[in-house]
Amino acid sequence: MKRRSLLQAAGMFCGAWGANQLLLSRASQVLAEPTSRKLALLIGINHYRNASLNGCTTDVQLQKELLIHRFGFQRSDIVVLKNQQATRSQIETVFTEHLIQQAKPNDIVVFHFSGFGSLQKLGTTPDDIQPVLLTADDSKEDAIANAISQDTLLLLLRSLSTSQVTTVLDAGYFYPGYSQLGSLKVRSRSSDPASQLIASELEFQEKLLVDAGLDRIQTRVKWRSGQFPGVLLSAANDQQFATETTWNGFNAGLFTYALTQQLWQATPSTTLRVNLRQASELIAKRVDTKQQPILMGQKSRDRPLKPYQIASIQSAADGVITAIEDSGKIAQLWLGGLPPEVLEVYSSGAVLKVENSDQLLQVFERNGLVAKARSLNESPNLQIGQRIREKIRALPKDTRLAIAVDSGLNRVERVDAISALSGLPKISAAIAGEQSADYLFSKVEETTQVAALNPDAMKGTIPPAGYGLFSQGRDAVPQTSGEPGEAVKLAVRRLAPRLQTLLGAKLLNLTNNSQTSQLAIRASLELGDSTVAVQQTEKISPDSISVVPSDGKLLSSPIGTPIQLRIENHHSTPIHFVILGFDNRGSGVVFNSMQNDPSQSTIAANETVSVPRSLTDWIVQAPSGLSEIYLICSRAPFQQTQALLGSSVGFVRPLSNFLDVAQAVLQDLHQASNTSMTAPDLFGLDMTSWATFRFLYQVV
Repeated sequence: MKRRSLLQAAGMFCGAWGANQLLLSRASQVLAEPTSRKLALLIGINHYRNASLNGCTTDVQLQKELLIHRFGFQRSDIVVLKNQQATRSQIETVFTEHLIQQAKPNDIVVFHFSGFGSLQKLGTTPDDIQPVLLTADDSKEDAIANAISQDTLLLLLRSLSTSQVTTVLDAGYFYPGYSQLGSLKVRSRSSDPASQLIASELEFQEKLLVDAGLDRIQTRVKWRSGQFPGVLLSAANDQQFATETTWNGFNAGLFTYALTQQLWQATPSTTLRVNLRQASELIAKRVDTKQQPILMGQKSRDRPLKPYQIASIQSAADGVITAIEDSGKIAQLWLGGLPPEVLEVYSSGAVLKVENSDQLLQVFERNGLVAKARSLNESPNLQIGQRIREKIRALPKDTRLAIAVDSGLNRVERVDAISALSGLPKISAAIAGEQSADYLFSKVEETTQVAALNPDAMKGTIPPAGYGLFSQGRDAVPQTSGEPGEAVKLAVRRLAPRLQTLLGAKLLNLTNNSQTSQLAIRASLELGDSTVAVQQTEKISPDSISVVPSDGKLLSSPIGTPIQLRIENHHSTPIHFVILGFDNRGSGVVFNSMQNDPSQSTIAANETVSVPRSLTDWIVQAPSGLSEIYLICSRAPFQQTQALLGSSVGFVRPLSNFLDVAQAVLQDLHQASNTSMTAPDLFGLDMTSWATFRFLYQVV
């Protein structure tokens, strides 16, 4: 079978199996009509016969907790099949009995699958190729016993009596020839040209075809044109990867974790497309543009598009109380709504507020997504199912940048790299895949295309050109490549300043709280004549909310485009701000709003400012790549930060002391919070004192 045929099939499938990234904003419609029932079937398979994944069962738990605590699903209406429970016949049986036979018109249905996918030749012609979802069956000789084909899935979806169905697929289909992409695992398997569907699967399809009044040709046409019920979200588009990674204490799919985390924070005014774009930003931080979620389906163009097609949802939250211990004094928490970068370093001492009450909880233990917290009230009145919001974010002052050393390096290289990296201040190192990491240290190949491939697959082809830094998904960090023949320890020494800058960017990322801040601020990003993104805190009145059209994709901007930030202060008191960034060259920068006048970094009560004043002061520059902007607002002046920044001519200025500036920002926010609830080795940031807005866009 030719590679071209495989790619064409992948394109056709992903054009129908997950097109155009429109589903995430749908998270606000989970309660729908009071009489509608909500049914879900969640599939997660880690254990396969000849290979394994690590994050699929976590994906199922992430989805389940979200559906129950934010979208009003009853536990009894959610069926979960994990690992060996998820055989082909069992999935099809449960889909029929739990979803098809029970769902009535206008009921809500969610089908989620996390596991391996593949492209398989299922017919007699070379081009008769379909994407399939691999299930937990043992394979039979000359057959695919462990697969659900696209035909079967389409027919199952069309058999539902309701069009209010959401299908979420965290699996890949295009297999690149290796299972590891940097620090990420690839969720696809190679295809077998000799494989055919077993007779029982074909018989099951025939029954569905008869019931639907379709033939196989009609089914293929409907699938390829996206004519199937509801909306479908897929983890990646055609010719891309679906991946999973190791977080701090657990494994999960990039797509499922990003999606569910954003939906925990969704508000009734937020559209699914906006949530999807924000999830795409989280994914892009790890794999650049190698994995971009997509959306399609007959309902996918509804406006406004709400998650799971539910009209109203529970209040936004960072997590929920799942158990109560010690006579009501200790609560077990599920923290699926916290931003992943924050959860990675979430410390004992953080304080959360129980919604609609004065109850406060202080975290004293965390394992992955689960934490334990102690009530700070004299008379605790905690209940299972209560949602919680951050009150005080506790961040370790010794936060480190975690570097994964590529397992494809030889033993001496790995030992030298870990030793040299661990000797740098605030840097930790381990072999890729063993623990959560921010970046990858590996060999740099001669071309960008080759650099994206697994080193094992390229041995003996192109000589290495030294060492460099990569994202988790093996995208080269700009300007970190070394010369051929460079020693590992010399490479680490050369990279030390860049590592400190990357740590500064990580610290700024930890302040991002636009969805939970208790300040009343709105920030808008304008590219040229268009407002392309609006972020606002939950304190902004719903009557004044701005709606900006979004297609769910990562923001992009052509080189040469003017940029402005519009900042609105809806408080009765002044707000101070600073703007920092991480540009597409990999450098830390400051956007000098002061222009030698400190008053320009202050917004008066109920006023709006645009930064910069002139459109010619801030222009998108080459080369192509990702750029980030951090707008940080506070009730108090940024005294330590401004002392380090000083003043200069020009709006955009590179910062050689980016880490020092980022640490000063945290110290200023800590002092503005004026809290005594956290330990001396922690920054304690009160949600009533600051708001950080992060904008990420692709320079093209």
